[in-house]
Amino acid sequence: MSRRWAMPDPEVDRLITEYFGDVSVDKSISRRIGSGDRVIPDYVSDWLISRYSDQGRVDHQRIAAFLARHLPDRKQKQTLLYELRNGGTLKILDSYAVRVNLEQDCLLLEIPSLDVSNAAVVDGIVDQNPMLLVGNVWGSGTLQRRQHQGETDRYEICMTEFRPMQTSIVDLDYYVRVRKEFSLRQWRELLIRSMGYNPEAYSPREQLHLLTRLCPLVQPRINLIELAPKGTGKSHVFSRLSRHAWLISGGVVSRAQLFYNMATKTAGLITRYDTIVFDEIQTIRFSDEGELVGALKGYLEQGEFRVMQYKGSSDASLVLLANIPLTRESTPKQRDLFRRLPSWIQGPGASALLDRFSGLLPGWELSKVSKESLCSSMALRADYLGEVLHALRLRPEYLDWVKEHTRSAGNIRDITSVERLASAFLRLLFPDLAQVTMEQFHDHCLQPAIELRSRIREQLALIDDEYSPQMAEVAVHF
Repeated sequence: MSRRWAMPDPEVDRLITEYFGDVSVDKSISRRIGSGDRVIPDYVSDWLISRYSDQGRVDHQRIAAFLARHLPDRKQKQTLLYELRNGGTLKILDSYAVRVNLEQDCLLLEIPSLDVSNAAVVDGIVDQNPMLLVGNVWGSGTLQRRQHQGETDRYEICMTEFRPMQTSIVDLDYYVRVRKEFSLRQWRELLIRSMGYNPEAYSPREQLHLLTRLCPLVQPRINLIELAPKGTGKSHVFSRLSRHAWLISGGVVSRAQLFYNMATKTAGLITRYDTIVFDEIQTIRFSDEGELVGALKGYLEQGEFRVMQYKGSSDASLVLLANIPLTRESTPKQRDLFRRLPSWIQGPGASALLDRFSGLLPGWELSKVSKESLCSSMALRADYLGEVLHALRLRPEYLDWVKEHTRSAGNIRDITSVERLASAFLRLLFPDLAQVTMEQFHDHCLQPAIELRSRIREQLALIDDEYSPQMAEVAVHF
């Protein structure tokens, strides 16, 4: 049975079209774009719609033809390599990345659809598209086979042209200024629509939970845990919305992969993305549990890590997503919410690690995703929103504002967590600081932040007698 918590507001459609016309999209069209067996992020499908639209009309045939021609199925890998070997030129839509190899003085291109990690790339392409050095950049790349420089008997794949399929630069000042044209409810609806959800299908509290998923993307070093049943869309926002998030689903995770690889002398994922997500942590194993948990404790506390003689730092957020069993009333079966999770995150021995997480999101309070809960109206393009969140993340004034307008006493980890979470909600809901009132800040930023951290406190007190459920005091300072 579908639910409707509010009637649709046609004014939001008008506001989006008027103020964000060039970077908006009709999500009902975006949902109908098919890409065969390969999954493309929302920010790519939204880009395609904007490119092949004319005065509101979308050319579905051209989009389908473009995907059929340039988005290869993995089964075609050998056929494509054979075509390159025979002197052919390929134009492939893929998620590209470039690494710098200082020892060999070269650039190495990764082409996931061909399982190639050591292709060449023309220097000018990286100069024009520096985001390739961050990685995970979707675009159309022209590939050719050429003789390896300096070696007559070796050949390599080389990218000679690249056209990114996502926004790389946003006018953040304009985005901030436009906030005043929307009411708080309308702005919240804009964000939720742009995440791919239908605000009318979610209660105000559920909408808050959905927005909480954006917090690690918009505020540095927010470490979040979400526990929920399957089907609530836990990983969607991280895998489909922003190129600045990296999702790890299943398999083995090592310190080399996450922090620093001594063999290749390259920094790990934690230094390359805004947010690292462990999806369904029950399916993830650590190659050396003690080593990696120790590294995580240090990083979550200080934002720094050390591997042998290498010392690195990052402001990346860490997110843990896990499924938990619920009762028929959709509440957790155990008070100890971590009892059925991996050993490194449960019991007294895990309390020191758990204490370093900013908040616990009760995903069990969210309804499962259904057809009715998906957005089918106007919204911001996913590539645009992803870059806005990244740009907002770089601005320090929001956290400074929180510290100036709150007073606190007590546990420093509680205070730091609440300040960062409140700053995240402030960036999301009130990007124009001149527009926020103290009452709005208290109700929509500070209180949700305190609630998220309080759940961590409650769980710490349950599993370890050394911890008190009492939260530090953080209040609005007038």
